[in-house]
This record gives sequence, structure tokens and C-alpha cells, in this order.
Amino acid sequence: MRSFADTETHFAIVPSGSQPSADGVSITEPKFLRCDECGAQVRIDGPEGYTTTIDNLPHERNCPQRGVTSQYFEEQLVR
Repeated sequence: MRSFADTETHFAIVPSGSQPSADGVSITEPKFLRCDECGAQVRIDGPEGYTTTIDNLPHERNCPQRGVTSQYFEEQLVR
């Protein structure tokens, strides 16, 4: 597994880009976390009590960043 903090991994925090009346998020406020390799993205503010992380991205099967995880996820998986 690779860490999302490795220099070879590339992700973007994407702003809303729409008016607050459309989605409740201001134009410049972060809305999505996106993989720069395959374009997989997930909304940052998920349902109440749910935290979005690098581990939630639905990467394409052949994405070179598919195995990238957070330290927390790795520690929970390796238990």
C-alpha cells in the first residue's frame, strides 16, 4: 500500500463552482476530493457522521493510485 502523502500521488480538492442555492456550498468552498489519475471523486461533506477520506475514492480498476490509503485505513486493515 502507498500513502496518499507520497510525492508520487496526486489528488485535488475541487471547489463547488455553483451558487449556494444549487447545492448549499459557496462557489469557492471545497466540495469534492478527486484523483488526478482516473478522475474518481467523492463529495467531501458526506452524510452526517460520515467522514470522507482518500480511502473512499472509487478508483478505476487500472488506476495507478487505486492502492493509495491513509495510515488510519492501513492500521485498521492490517489488524
